[in-house]
Formats: sequence, structure tokens, C-alpha cells
Amino acid sequence: MIQPREEYNYPRVLHLLKYIRSIRCKALHPRDFIEKYQLTQAQLAELLGVSVQLVKTWFQRENPRQPEQKYLDRLAEIDALLEIKKVIDEKIPPHLKSLFNGNKESNH
Repeated sequence: MIQPREEYNYPRVLHLLKYIRSIRCKALHPRDFIEKYQLTQAQLAELLGVSVQLVKTWFQRENPRQPEQKYLDRLAEIDALLEIKKVIDEKIPPHLKSLFNGNKESNH
């Protein structure tokens, strides 16, 4: 049976857009990012496409180097996408998750 199409809910869409913007604005220092996602410095370097040596300079005990804004922005984008994915994963019914995960064993 086909479900009736939901009405467009402008206030809900506006709320979601504000939520997405708020996530995007929360810049994480690389130290906080690797703690949150349980990454190594080498994995962080690979994720950002930089050398491990550069990442290590951000974690030095004495005179740590401040990451360039472009790297902080990229971490904020990745964090936002992962947070959005977490929300989607919680809201999507199990029978539809396989479509989003590329699982070929979905029920037809």
C-alpha cells in the first residue's frame, strides 16, 4: 500500500537547516577530533591529506603549532557530516538502511 505523501513542513525544514549550520560552526581542534572519533594521528593525517609530521606539530607538548583554518574548517565539515549521518541512521527504518549503505541484499 502506498503511503500518502507527507506535507511539506517548512518549520521542520528550517529547524533542520539551523541544526546543520550549528554543527558546521563547531570547530574542533584536531586533538578533540581524534578523541571524539578514536583516531590516531596518522589516520587524521590521511583524512586531511597531510603529512603525519604536520599533524604531530599540532600535538607537540611545547609550542604546538596552531592548525591552519582550512584544516579546522575541513574537520568541522567532516564532523558535521558524521553527526548528520548519525541522526539519519537513527531515523531511517531498518528496511531502508540497506539502500543507503549500498547493501545488495535489500528486501524487494
